[in-house]
Amino acid sequence: MTPEEFEQERRKSAKALRQVVDGARGVDVPRSSEAVLGPAEEVRRADEGREPRESPPAEWNPPAPPDLGPVNQSWPAGGVQSPGRIAALVDSSRAKNQEAQVRFNSDQVQLDNALVSWTAAHFAATHEHYDEVVSGMQKRMDDIDTRHRELERELVRHVHEMARRIDVVLGEGEKGRVSHEAALRSVRERLRVLEEKLG
Repeated sequence: MTPEEFEQERRKSAKALRQVVDGARGVDVPRSSEAVLGPAEEVRRADEGREPRESPPAEWNPPAPPDLGPVNQSWPAGGVQSPGRIAALVDSSRAKNQEAQVRFNSDQVQLDNALVSWTAAHFAATHEHYDEVVSGMQKRMDDIDTRHRELERELVRHVHEMARRIDVVLGEGEKGRVSHEAALRSVRERLRVLEEKLG
């Protein structure tokens, strides 16, 4: 073999070797994540499809207290007594005082009855308002628990999806490594064959 033929063979071998190396490397075009991992799942919000929350409980509205006016007006049972004629005034004053006392006692009984009714209505309104507040808070706590359970499920789904994507990426890397090792083995084998031919 002449030196010119030897040089031609060397260049041909170098060109073939470059082609093999370039083919093993492949084209470094970045692939989209959807092409490798598939389409990403849509994140669902916890409040999708849920009915709007109920309005807050009614304002605290206790009953009005009873009117104290009639009792206060009938309180001064005795009128102003003028001096003179004591016997006539005593009888007349006694009758007026008795009427005033009866009127005051009647107003006082009515006030006592109204106070009892007002106290009972006040307690009933207090308990009703308290029950509404507790019921509203319980609904809110149930809603919070539901949201927490939905978020927990969503988190577990995301962790599984992340693990799947990591496995896919690691598998792609391993596949590339194996193909590169196979290409290198092929290049080494061809080099050995070329060396044997040239040697």
